Amino acid sequence: MTMSDREPEPVFTRVNGRFAYNPANPVGLTLILLTLAFVAVAVLVVNDQSDWSEGELRDAARQAAHDLDGSTQRAIDPSPAFSGGDYARTIEDAMKNTGAAQWFVDPVVLRGHGKDASAYDITGAGTDAAFCMHLTVSPFGDGQAVIGARVTDGTC
Repeated sequence: MTMSDREPEPVFTRVNGRFAYNPANPVGLTLILLTLAFVAVAVLVVNDQSDWSEGELRDAARQAAHDLDGSTQRAIDPSPAFSGGDYARTIEDAMKNTGAAQWFVDPVVLRGHGKDASAYDITGAGTDAAFCMHLTVSPFGDGQAVIGARVTDGTC
């Protein structure tokens, strides 16, 4: 029997009642290696996108402030006595819409505990960096307001 008379190894074989790649077949071996490479790249991407770096957080906070500055939003009473809501979700959404945002982890935006009721602390998993976004809210009727926003380094 010559080499050309042999039947080639199948790409898939049955192992314990399940199909699996056959490493004895060149296509099966290639599929095994491609699968391993894909999984390795996916793990690296997920790991990179699950933590903020200081630069990414700074860029996202500044871009969000730029996007919010001069925008029209629903008016929310920013006084500490009002517990119906605040602009934290608006800031978080603006940060998520920047190119610096992470895929799997959101920024942490909390109202500052200082004298300024319209200041928000911005932090993120993976970094000790913190930024403070100061908002000015100018109501103009129909429950709408124009937002002014600026970011400073450090907590509020």
